[in-house]
Amino acid sequence: MPRVPYRYPEPGTDPVADEIRKRRQGGKLLELDGALLNAPDLAAGYSSLLGAVRQRNSLPDDLRELLILRVAALNGAAYEWLAHAPIGQKAGLTSEQLAVIRDENTALSKNVDPNHVLSDLQRTALAYADWMTKNVHVPQDVFDTLKGLLDNKQIVEVTMTVSAYNAVSRILIALDVGDKAGEKVPEVPGH
Repeated sequence: MPRVPYRYPEPGTDPVADEIRKRRQGGKLLELDGALLNAPDLAAGYSSLLGAVRQRNSLPDDLRELLILRVAALNGAAYEWLAHAPIGQKAGLTSEQLAVIRDENTALSKNVDPNHVLSDLQRTALAYADWMTKNVHVPQDVFDTLKGLLDNKQIVEVTMTVSAYNAVSRILIALDVGDKAGEKVPEVPGH
């Protein structure tokens, strides 16, 4: 059960909620928005940051979604996984790739993809996300490998994406948004 009540101000009555609606597909507030709107100033800042991470960066869509989904899998954020798995598929991630991303056992090693379904960039980004999420400190060799594949702007964008979605998963789980805190991240069908 959600730990705070959801706030859904009527359109036109709350500038923060109206700004969040502009970012949301169909203008509909999500349960996460409803929880965050208990603290309107923070909800506004959150929406601005996540809008930039999701919609105003130079990362390929599949890479951005791989990062988001990996954080969801590692942190056990079922709500986040369920929201982003379809976006990841639309961005081109296959069910085989989603299964690798979902598998926590493919972590923190250079051989994160035993079936070789991920590209070099995807494998390297997955390892980077693992280190950031599980250990915070990223070893220099992992950073250098990613740096060999991306420019400085994209390195910052990858880092911000992983950081932001670690925050998202912690909000979702701590506040039990969508009654999903106790659920496991679902398995990828057929895997």
